[in-house]
Amino acid sequence: MALQDDPAPLRQALTACLRALDDGDHRAARHQADRARELAADHGTLARANTLLLVGMVEQAEGDTEAAAGRYTAAAELAERHLSEPDGIQLFLHATRELAALYRFQGRYGRAEQILRDALAASESAEPAPEDLAALHNEFGMVGKYSGDFDQAAISYGIALTLVEAAVPVNQGDLADLYHNLGGLAHARGDYAAAEEPARRAVALREHARGPSHPEAAADRAALAPILLGLGRLEEAEALLRDALAVFERAYGTRHADYVIALGNLAAVTHRLGRHQAAETLYRQTLHTMEEELGPDHPDLAPVLANLADLNRTLGDSDGANGLEARARAILAVAVRPDHPTLSILNR
Repeated sequence: MALQDDPAPLRQALTACLRALDDGDHRAARHQADRARELAADHGTLARANTLLLVGMVEQAEGDTEAAAGRYTAAAELAERHLSEPDGIQLFLHATRELAALYRFQGRYGRAEQILRDALAASESAEPAPEDLAALHNEFGMVGKYSGDFDQAAISYGIALTLVEAAVPVNQGDLADLYHNLGGLAHARGDYAAAEEPARRAVALREHARGPSHPEAAADRAALAPILLGLGRLEEAEALLRDALAVFERAYGTRHADYVIALGNLAAVTHRLGRHQAAETLYRQTLHTMEEELGPDHPDLAPVLANLADLNRTLGDSDGANGLEARARAILAVAVRPDHPTLSILNR
């Protein structure tokens, strides 16, 4: 984000960096981020913090999550010196939110939750803008959803939704994010009927704001698909996933998280449709890419392992199924709450 008090050349570089990131042009984003670092060297603490935040976002987009975590931490520490200033609290919350989201993406849910709790405590003495506080609560909700703390997730999403809806004008992108996440929470709870309405609202809001061919709109459609799978509407789910995969491949390639998660969901739909050989190929392709991109012990592997185990058992390979389930249990046991639905099913 570019602050109004930033010198004009720095503000232009930061704005161009954000635009390039939004377009998926990492090379241009890196060029503008490096330019911003040079320009910020002679300016104040908040200008440097702002630049560190943007450099971290570029490094994360490039896949260097360790470097990104360091930038976010440094940006938050600089901004924390100025919590009484509007730009200071805004930067602090943005940097800590990006850091928490990075740890959530890595499956380090406990670390992400602690960062968010600390940020909320620090913000109590400041006056954050409602949209910044909403974004923090939204991230808190996502951490709760992934870790299995669904009650906390519902509380956090509810606070965020109240803040977003009270804004004038309402930010349609933020509203779409929240409905997307509310649908995801209901899906995680197994309440597919309750999940469908917010998921469809997210699709409608995003397509109106971004157009149906934008990757964010495709992500909303891809999130609706497993809800439809749960409702037994398999053909519609398959069509949504194949459409989303085509958008993701054009925008990101086939190793991006959105593409791989959608591929795993397509495997599940194909499985339910009885196309077992095709489903096994898709499951194994998903696992292979996840292992390479996320590591062999990331929690996102567990649902795919559990689904592949179910397919193996259907095909008569009980030993293979048992091994896959044991691996999924071991992954989740150290990452999520004991009552997480997937872990509970595996422990039966």
